[in-house]
Amino acid sequence: MQRAHIPRLQADGGVELVSVADPVDDQAEDLMDAWGDEATYHEDYKQMIRNEELDAVMISSPHSLHYEQARLAIQKGLHVLVEKPLTIASRQTKSLIALSDKHKKLLLVSYQRHFMAPHMYARELVRSGEIGEIRGLVAYVTQNWGGVRGWRLDPELSGGGMFIDTGSHLVAASLWITGLEPMEVSATMDNSGKKVDINAVVSVRFKGGAVGSLNTIGNAGVHDERITIHGSKGCIVFHLHQWEIQSVLVNDSPMKVPSSIKETTPDEAFLDMIRNDGKGYSPPDFALQVSRLTEAAYRSASQKKAVRVAR
Repeated sequence: MQRAHIPRLQADGGVELVSVADPVDDQAEDLMDAWGDEATYHEDYKQMIRNEELDAVMISSPHSLHYEQARLAIQKGLHVLVEKPLTIASRQTKSLIALSDKHKKLLLVSYQRHFMAPHMYARELVRSGEIGEIRGLVAYVTQNWGGVRGWRLDPELSGGGMFIDTGSHLVAASLWITGLEPMEVSATMDNSGKKVDINAVVSVRFKGGAVGSLNTIGNAGVHDERITIHGSKGCIVFHLHQWEIQSVLVNDSPMKVPSSIKETTPDEAFLDMIRNDGKGYSPPDFALQVSRLTEAAYRSASQKKAVRVAR
């Protein structure tokens, strides 16, 4: 939170950090020190949401807590920006989307790639038919999970390992750009001695006949990431390395992003939407596809067979 969100809030200049909730007071103190101004502290997030005068909350907690925290915030009339994944279960994701619609509140998931100019433009190209009908998708992300500690290795808190964590960025970007709807999944996973998955190979059959793979390799040396989208008329290839975009090719030529595509961040977009009465907002329906695919991947790996994606 203090490494990513706090600098963005400070750069905005129009945000008041009213309160911080964290069961670990040292972590809350570090965050408030990073903010550099006074804010109230609550050990229990429920007390904060119920007792403080707030407009919105940002949720950066273990994955399994997202649903209850976001649900209470929306019920209390607050806008919500939540770290990925939105929830650890598709029924929870579906419930939150419906609840936010009922209460007319913003519900954003902090997937940075959705606010990067090349990713936004790639989505436009796919929607306009520039590369034709999507026939295939091949994507992977690598990372060194050797140094990962704490709740991410506890399946009760995390809901899974690298596939539901770092892999969620890959799955979300792939589904958001292409609009593909997963129908059947076949997955294999290994834990490399941990309590959660470190490596995963996930094959997917999509509605309409497209096929693809979404793979996570958690015992690699560094972060590397590719998303390749293949259509009947062309292809788009993304390459990220050490969390930075290295290249984006459209039919093997460098992508030229129009000046009309404005890059931003989840935080900036969230604040702008609040100030502009929701202008530019659309419900995170893609997050439901992410949840359904992720559930199916873990179910397939456990059952050691291909499984249908729940509707």
